[in-house]
Order: sequence, then structure tokens, then C-alpha cells
Amino acid sequence: MKHAIEFTHHNHPFLHVGSRKKSTHSFFIVVEKGAVLVRLGKNEHLVSAGTGFWLPFDCLHALTALPGTNYYQVDFSIRLTTAVCSHAGFFKVTPLIAALLDELSQTASEQHQWEGPEGRILKVLADKAAQLKVSTKTLSPALAERHHSALTLILNGSKITENSDIKAIESVFNQSVKELESCMVMREAIRLQRSGRKLAQIATELSVPETLLNTLALPILGKPL
Repeated sequence: MKHAIEFTHHNHPFLHVGSRKKSTHSFFIVVEKGAVLVRLGKNEHLVSAGTGFWLPFDCLHALTALPGTNYYQVDFSIRLTTAVCSHAGFFKVTPLIAALLDELSQTASEQHQWEGPEGRILKVLADKAAQLKVSTKTLSPALAERHHSALTLILNGSKITENSDIKAIESVFNQSVKELESCMVMREAIRLQRSGRKLAQIATELSVPETLLNTLALPILGKPL
């Protein structure tokens, strides 16, 4: 990191599958549009639009951004003297935090001046970060707890059939369950590809035709698998 605090506005028109890694600094994300999946250990948390999630330094995690997702990220260097939260979890995005992030997004990150207005805004965000109260007691604050088991099923590649679960999940993701299922198939395909599998092997392991993988790749990944 060049500065002690840095801001990035991420735009993912296609599925983005992050690798599992330990964070080299503390950071938070706030989803503007779409959804980000945060894996911590065995659990995967759904960060939907308007929701924030904090990840501390040295936290083992993996991020997946679904197609059409935009989110803000603020990174805090370990050089920062301000104390920050040492636990991962959801936090409440206050109107002030939302307004500060929106203001930062009006200018390209590479044009931000640490000694200018952007630097002052980032320092305010650092003060707010020191006061965050986080929790991982829920898989998604936007989804009623009775639907969490269905959420886990679909994120693990299984199908769900209960209408109430389908409606609730579709309303949070703002896409159909079938679209979400397709994204999960392609996410697993990417992981297998990264481990060295060829297309035929991926199709066999996922029990899907190669033609289906080829058909899904362009609209979901923006490129062939």
C-alpha cells in the first residue's frame, strides 16, 4: 500500500472469483449494487447491496463478486496507528459512511490526494472504522434466518425447491435462483481450472456437459472457460 488508507471502487460486470488467502491488511467492503460472497472458514456470508463487511489483518478469506456487482473497498495499512477492529463481520453502514464513500467514488482512486480532500475523508473513515461493531452471527442480515439453510445449499452447488426460500433469495440477490445456480457452477469450474483441470475433466467432476460450460462461460465470465 502506498498510503496508510486507500479507497477502491470495484466494478465487476462478470463473475469474479477471488482466491482463498490471508489479508495483508485490514479492510472493509460496502456493496453498492449486486452481491459479494465472503468465505470465512466453513461459512460463506452474503454481503448484499447497502451492507458492509469488515476483514481484519491476517484473516483467511475468499471473496466472490457476482456478475453486475459494484462495491467500495477501504484498506487500512498495518502501519496505521489508529486501533481497528480485530474480528471479521458485518457492520452497519451509517449514512455518514455511505456519504463519504460516495464522495470518494466521484474521483478516480489514482487521482486521490492524501494531503487533499480525499485524504481527509479517508482519515474520517479510519476514525469510524475504529468504532465499528461487527458480527458473524448471521450469514446475511438481509435474509431471514429461516432461509439461511437454503442459502448455504445453493452456495454449495445444491438446488432448492421451497418457493418461500426461492422468493426470499431472489429478492436479496436481485436475480433468479437459476442464474445464481449457474454462477455457482462456473465458480467451481474456475476453481478446478486453476488447479490444473482441463475442460473435459471439469465437466466430469461437475457432472455437467462441456457444452453447458461453454454456453455459460461467455455471459457469466465474459470469456471462454
